[in-house]
Amino acid sequence: MKSTKLYGLRRRVWRVRRSFPRIARPLSRVVSAGPPSDPVFVIGCPRSGTSILLDALRAGGELSLVQSEGHILWDEFHHPRDRGWDSDALRAPDVTDRERGYVHLAVRLFARGGRFVDKTPANCLRVDYLAELFPGATFVFLRRRSADNVSSLMEAWRARPRFVRYQLPEPLNGLGELSGDRWSLVLVPGWRDLREAPLEEICARQYVACNNAVLEDRAALAGSSWVDVRYETLVAEPVDELRRVYDVLGLAFTEHAEQFARVLVENRSRTTLTSPRAEKWRDRNAGAVARVASQLAETERLLGYTAERPTT
Repeated sequence: MKSTKLYGLRRRVWRVRRSFPRIARPLSRVVSAGPPSDPVFVIGCPRSGTSILLDALRAGGELSLVQSEGHILWDEFHHPRDRGWDSDALRAPDVTDRERGYVHLAVRLFARGGRFVDKTPANCLRVDYLAELFPGATFVFLRRRSADNVSSLMEAWRARPRFVRYQLPEPLNGLGELSGDRWSLVLVPGWRDLREAPLEEICARQYVACNNAVLEDRAALAGSSWVDVRYETLVAEPVDELRRVYDVLGLAFTEHAEQFARVLVENRSRTTLTSPRAEKWRDRNAGAVARVASQLAETERLLGYTAERPTT
């Protein structure tokens, strides 16, 4: 009971502190704003490294956020509770004129004049929706090997309440001490089918759903702009890789950006749980990852990785 009360208090404080951009909702009835020029969306499965990639892109000084993650923008008109607790997924037809006015004005007011950038992992399920809201957007898609990514997802679920996103209307019963009505990270379509599933299966579904949705929307959006980044290349060759990404985005690779890149692996983003280390999943979740390897293989192949079946 005590932990539940603390969780509720924490969420209320968080909501108040993060609610300021909502001032754009009533203002947008009388003040109009067009879409920002050349916005950038960093997308990737949760725990794929999107936070450190965002920090690296912002080190050049040209990109501005509304908030560290844009839930205040995307949830204002589309919280899952208002849609039968379906999922975080959104499509282009979900965009309304009222919502368009709010989002564009909020970006104009709170991105403080810089080129708008956003990193919200649930946006893997919303690329089509974002392309409708932001014509001319560029999507920076970060992909990561499944074993490392799924293991990191599992660690994030265990780090409660840090990554909890929702209090579900129906409990999860297969998670041992984590069982209950809390859901962490992206709420994927078909989550109710996972109510009795162990943690590794939920995390595998998150990896598959997020990456497959990006690949499907990308194929359907002719003319959209994309920059592909592999996590493994980013951490192995950070200066060269970030210089390439900066160049494609039309950003100046400043001295500060290069300095950040040179110590990229040493920089800990606000979402980092433990220091990065190659093959860390083998020490922490090897058996669990091996049990879901067959569920991950096809998605990993579509992402361009060669087969490497995890074993215990």
